[in-house]
Amino acid sequence: MKKLLLILLLGGACLGGYYLKTGQLPWTALSHEEEQVAAIREEFGLVRQQWKQAGRAGAFGMDTSSITDVPLAKLETLERNLEELSPKLKTPKAKFEASTLRREITSFKSEMR
Repeated sequence: MKKLLLILLLGGACLGGYYLKTGQLPWTALSHEEEQVAAIREEFGLVRQQWKQAGRAGAFGMDTSSITDVPLAKLETLERNLEELSPKLKTPKAKFEASTLRREITSFKSEMR
């Protein structure tokens, strides 16, 4: 009986951790629109990471002109893709995620300058 209770408790903890990390339960699937917005969000995360790496390289006195051009070009592409995708979104969750991502991109661009 104790083993069963322990297994249920651990399973519940894992499920709770997954929900806190992703914001959804493992057996719920994202819609196609939400997957597209999530893909743009992942690419945006990579752009942020590349920009931070370029900043660190600049702190050591390296020429970062070629390093910073790639994230800037990717950011413009992401913005364009998001603008093209936004009118096609139908689900409220996808629309909310897209507007949140648009605000994050705008905030990031203002921090870059």
